[in-house]
Amino acid sequence: MPKKKKTGNSGHSFSTLARSISLLRSEVKLGHQELRTELNDLRDEMRTGFDQIYRHVDGFIKLHETLDIEMKVMKEQMKRLEERVERLEAN
Repeated sequence: MPKKKKTGNSGHSFSTLARSISLLRSEVKLGHQELRTELNDLRDEMRTGFDQIYRHVDGFIKLHETLDIEMKVMKEQMKRLEERVERLEAN
């Protein structure tokens, strides 16, 4: 088989390769920026969601504390009423 002759296009192919690499680099950079933006948006959404969860948990804890206090008050009232009934029944 005869050998192929080298053409003088090595400068042209190098230039094309350099442009392709430059274009690829720009596309990767743009993709990276888009990904960064999406991650920032996701982080903001997650923070908002966690804030809502924290508020609900805080509300539940406050409700539990309030109900616990009310239960203690009612137990004391019940205890006083039972003591009063016992005294009335004893007389």
